[in-house]
Amino acid sequence: MKTIFFDLDDTLYFRRDAFYIAFEKYFKSLDKDLQKKSNDTCRIRGDEVFYDAQQGKITMEQMYIYRFQKGFADCGIVVSEKEALDFQSLYKKELYSLKLNSEVIKMLDFAKSNFEQLGIITNGPVDHQWNKVNNLGLDKWIKKDLTIVSAEYSVDKPDLKLFNIASQKACRKPEELIIIGDSFNNDIIPASSLGWHSIWIDLYGENFTAPEYQVKDISEIIPILKDFL
Repeated sequence: MKTIFFDLDDTLYFRRDAFYIAFEKYFKSLDKDLQKKSNDTCRIRGDEVFYDAQQGKITMEQMYIYRFQKGFADCGIVVSEKEALDFQSLYKKELYSLKLNSEVIKMLDFAKSNFEQLGIITNGPVDHQWNKVNNLGLDKWIKKDLTIVSAEYSVDKPDLKLFNIASQKACRKPEELIIIGDSFNNDIIPASSLGWHSIWIDLYGENFTAPEYQVKDISEIIPILKDFL
């Protein structure tokens, strides 16, 4: 019986859903194309400074300001530092209000019924990530001691140390472990290099070749999991 580790953000829930709601409320805009483009550019800009924030080189506030000022500017939307932080507050509120969608619940139910144990490996601040885990009610499926939040160990994905910590906690050999995540570089490559099985959720149509399984949607995962039984 294998152990499955999931990424959290954009794997078990989708940050874009919270972003779209926050965007509509803050900018009073129903322009779906602009919502999508802004979400993509803000995500890319946030990734540019995420590790600096995690390592204490910049503050979290500075990261939020950079992410939303630069990301919105890429779409022709000018916001002040205060407005960037105001949007972050609204976005965070919507994040904590999200619920698991039906496809994710179906996948988790199947995984819990057919696999030995389930865990999470996620990058981010301790309180922020644990609040998401708790608000989403993931303790119904995920073992608390197999929920690995990077800041608790002062190391971030894709560092192999975090995956080795997860393997040790699960007491499983690499070939008995499966990673499911949306980040090719942070989730799939490091886990695969250690001999884990992998399922990559390619949300953005990136030009990579998956080492094992690749899907576009959560609904495609259960048939793959059946291959491991």
